[in-house]
Amino acid sequence: MSVLQVQHLTHTYNGNTPFVNDAVHDVSFTAEQGEIIGIIGHTGSGKSTLVQHLNGLLRPTSGEILVDGEDIWKNPKEIRKIRSKVGLVFQYPEYQLFEETVFADIAFGPKNMGLTGKELENRVLATCDLVGVKRDFLQKSPFDLSGGEKRRVAIAGVMAMRPEIIVFDEPTAGLDPVGRETVMKIMKEYRDDANATVLIISHSMEDMALLTDRLLVLQEGKLVLFDKTEKVFQNGDKLCEIGLNVPMVARVFDRLRERGVPVPDNVFTVRRAVEVLQQLRQEGDHA
Repeated sequence: MSVLQVQHLTHTYNGNTPFVNDAVHDVSFTAEQGEIIGIIGHTGSGKSTLVQHLNGLLRPTSGEILVDGEDIWKNPKEIRKIRSKVGLVFQYPEYQLFEETVFADIAFGPKNMGLTGKELENRVLATCDLVGVKRDFLQKSPFDLSGGEKRRVAIAGVMAMRPEIIVFDEPTAGLDPVGRETVMKIMKEYRDDANATVLIISHSMEDMALLTDRLLVLQEGKLVLFDKTEKVFQNGDKLCEIGLNVPMVARVFDRLRERGVPVPDNVFTVRRAVEVLQQLRQEGDHA
């Protein structure tokens, strides 16, 4: 079931001036319930402009955004309601923390949705458990937490509204390997817990290989590829042409094939690489 439909979306900056620029041009795609879609592209390809349309932060110059089959701009006065359906986690979301306590920060969105009392408290506690925010932190200032803890609190503030679609803009930027793994786990668990649709902007092809079901590739504001992650990464030459790459594991396996090792061309994660190499070893032992 398509929960999100983007139809012929164009966004033009500086219209009717010599500096006119189509940051996004005639982009169309759909997102199904429960899937994870990666959005990749070179710097300036229109990724952030695209996702800011999905919850009404930007209004299209032309085209439509449909959530659950309805144009989000059908009634502009109700655009704020869309933000409870489509959550957006900006890059470095911890810089947007502002309340006096962790509890108040996570509760801010649900409170604006009308939740109060025990219902509000239960929503905050359940979200804390989901993202790994310790309950001992709830009465602390968010500014007393570590960088990774702040990011989890910021993500919890969006997830506490239980959006059916949630968008992450470079969610692992600036994190160490443990922090990156934690955030990726949070995104997967939210998808599983809420049966939500997740869209992720990232420059990390390794993250995209691990997380996503499909990949959307932008170049100069235009959609150039949109397919299953495996099939997009099989277009390595095309990705390189537009300044992108494939995961390191895929490059290693390309070299193996060049040397005559019979390995498949659809290996993009370390886990899959281990499986293939173990199978090759077993076949060699039986030969």
